[in-house]
Amino acid sequence: MFGAMMKGFIINNMPTKAIDLFNQIKEPNLVIYLITINGLSQIGILSMCELIVEKIPNCFLMNNHIQNALIDMWGKSGCVDQAKKVFENMSQLDETSYTVMINSYGLNGMGIEAIELFHKVPSHLIQESTYVCVLNACSHSGLVQQARSIFNNIQMKTEKIYTVMIDCLSRASRFEEAQQLIDQFECDHLPGWAMYMALLSGVRNKNNSHLSQQIVDRMKKLFPQMIDSLNSASILLANVYGSTGQIGKASDIKIQLQQSGVRRTVGVSTTAVNGQLFQFRAHDQSHPQAKKIYAEIEKISAELIEHGHQYDASWITRPLDLDETVESTLCGHSERLAIAWNFVENPHASLIQVTNNLRVCGDCHRATKLIASIRQCEIIVRDANRIHHFYTNGQCSCQDYF
Repeated sequence: MFGAMMKGFIINNMPTKAIDLFNQIKEPNLVIYLITINGLSQIGILSMCELIVEKIPNCFLMNNHIQNALIDMWGKSGCVDQAKKVFENMSQLDETSYTVMINSYGLNGMGIEAIELFHKVPSHLIQESTYVCVLNACSHSGLVQQARSIFNNIQMKTEKIYTVMIDCLSRASRFEEAQQLIDQFECDHLPGWAMYMALLSGVRNKNNSHLSQQIVDRMKKLFPQMIDSLNSASILLANVYGSTGQIGKASDIKIQLQQSGVRRTVGVSTTAVNGQLFQFRAHDQSHPQAKKIYAEIEKISAELIEHGHQYDASWITRPLDLDETVESTLCGHSERLAIAWNFVENPHASLIQVTNNLRVCGDCHRATKLIASIRQCEIIVRDANRIHHFYTNGQCSCQDYF
């Protein structure tokens, strides 16, 4: 019954509740440990993973399913070295082992390593998910030519494989080539929603409002019944208009969405401080130490400005309230609050980890690079797409390609 409840929490994106249940079990079995590891993969905080993994008996650590789950967990927690250690010590590698290791490399911006491992996978162990993971790794590292080579050699190209290749091309601003691939797929198949979303996301990264509008208009014609999905596309379009200063158009779209009852996904950042998990929303005031957190935010902001940071208003996609400024709005993002709370409790922290359910904005990305340098603290932020390692030299593992 504990396992069933834990699995339910994880399926519904409530992994912290699953971990709370795990801590109540006196003698966990293999299945409970497997479910717990999957929960830790969702949370993605290294310190929490270490606390629980050290409790797993060695007899379970030799189980193939546990080992595969651990590779996935360590990779999604930003610890590729630990994932690689488990992978290399496995007595029997299967299709899942290779796929989760390739995915671990890809999430952490190690596209070359992902490709090198892919070429070592025995042909009979390569599945659709293996192709998807290696192409995704190429996508997040800007390895377009390598992705083309892999894609062209795939004999049975599925919709998922087409979609991730289109994502790779779109991230690299190869929009015409991406559209040609969509046309090629549609010669023999019905249109695929995910392909257009991948194209739209790439166009959104470049803040091309004209092309974004064209794509959304086409999606409305092709998928008129997919109301929820069209709303997601409209939100992206509104963000493009907002980022390009066309606040009026952005507001019109958002008003229409509000009138139809659509609610935007709320950004939530999770972090662990002194062994305890904390969650923050944008401009969150619910924390008991909120005053200290916002005082630290102001301190960090002053340091950023002193070191030349200029807040980028293009990442604010809504009209500001009378009591708001560009600085206060951007500094109130959930990941900034999570980082500040870490420094409140541990002023000389050497490592901070944050998991965000949304994509990191460009201003937060630039600011976090500078914070890591100023405070000489490595900061790892896992967003909806990938893991960013912000190093003390002021650089990010993504090489600003996200």
